[in-house]
Parts: sequence; structure tokens; C-alpha cells
Amino acid sequence: MYYGWRGKVGLVFPHTGSAPEHEYHKYLPEGVTINTTRILFERVDPDGLYEMSQRVTEGAALLGKAGQDIIVFPCTTGSLIRGYGYDLELCEQIKAASGVKKAMTTSTALVRALKAVGAKKLVVTTPYSEEVDQVEKKFLEDNGFKVLAIKGLGYKDPLLMPKVTPDMMYNLTKEIDVPEADTIFVSCTGLGIIDAVPMMEQDFGKTVITSNQATWWATLRELGIKDDMGLGRLFKL
Repeated sequence: MYYGWRGKVGLVFPHTGSAPEHEYHKYLPEGVTINTTRILFERVDPDGLYEMSQRVTEGAALLGKAGQDIIVFPCTTGSLIRGYGYDLELCEQIKAASGVKKAMTTSTALVRALKAVGAKKLVVTTPYSEEVDQVEKKFLEDNGFKVLAIKGLGYKDPLLMPKVTPDMMYNLTKEIDVPEADTIFVSCTGLGIIDAVPMMEQDFGKTVITSNQATWWATLRELGIKDDMGLGRLFKL
């Protein structure tokens, strides 16, 4: 059987991560296949994130030779670390390196997802340091969203991201949530929390967006695939 008859997705993501590959396979529509390659990621700080993002074209070029329909860079801060528009620059670099006509980054997907759900005022939780949080806050605000509160766990080691559990992010979100916020964004594709989205939406009474959820939604919609994977309000759009 040819498993990619509906769409072939190429993933280029940080070598320390496991959540994107696991979560996308778990919520894989029939007829969609995933090919993955990794790139070196050493430090969760502005320099380390930028250096990692500049390795994306290496992986994209390799995956492009496998005939993908879209190449995806599932990393939130790695695709926004140089500010407004950097995600779109990376998309163009990916397309040029791979020869594939479609490309997606998590930050590109995030902006699309937030606009799709009508988000205006955000509460943001992350595993990052204050330094990285502030870069992300500025990116979101430059894209037209108001960040009412943002707080991270303070982690700088990329190996710590996959060890963050859903209850940690749930409780962090509960700590900083404010009534005026219409949307909650839990940042970082390194977090394996996609299964918690429906529960969080129910408990907090707000739309919840996570990095992997937004990336997978935007990737599938870019391919014209409109399955509802049961991952919150976003996937009903």
C-alpha cells in the first residue's frame, strides 16, 4: 500500500525532541505519511535557537529528494527568534532548499491558528526562560495579538522540554490566567501535551492552542485535508 496517497509531510525538527513525531503519528489522517529528519539543537537561548534554525535547510534539502508535498519546521521559538516575518523567511528558505512548493513553520501555523479562532487577547505559558519569553511576546504582539500574561518554567536545556508533563503546563496556565483573555497559548513543540487540549478548553472555558496542535492543523489544512482530529475547537475549522 502507498501510504502517502493523500499527502506526504516532511518534518525537520530539533534533534532533542520527540513530541512532534509522536503526536503527529498519533493523530495521522488516513492516506497521510510522515518522513522525519533532525537538526542539531544545543541551547534554548536566542543564539542557540537562531543557530538551530539556520540548519533547517540542510534537512529540507534531504527530505525534498523524497518527494514531499510539504516541508514543516515544527519549532516555535526557533521560527520566530529573529522577530516579525522571520517565520516567512524560513518558509521561503525551506522551499528553495527542498524544491517543494509548500512549507510551514510552527510560528506561521500559530499566527494562522490564532487568527482562525478569532484570538485577540492571549495568556501564554512556556517552558522557556524570561529572555526567550520576551522575544515570543514581541513576535505575537507584532502580529496583532495582545499578550496579557506570559510565564515560563525557566528551562534553558533542550533536553528538559520533553520531560514537561501536561499537569505542569495546566497548573502554570491556571496560575496566570485572567478573565479578559479569550485564548490560551501553550508554547513549544517539545511539549507532549496535545491530548490535554480538550480538557483545558473545558476547564478554562477558552480556546486553547498548543504549538504541535497548531502546526498539525495548519499543515493538514495547507494540504487540503480537513479532518477533525478531536483536538479542540481549532480542528473544527
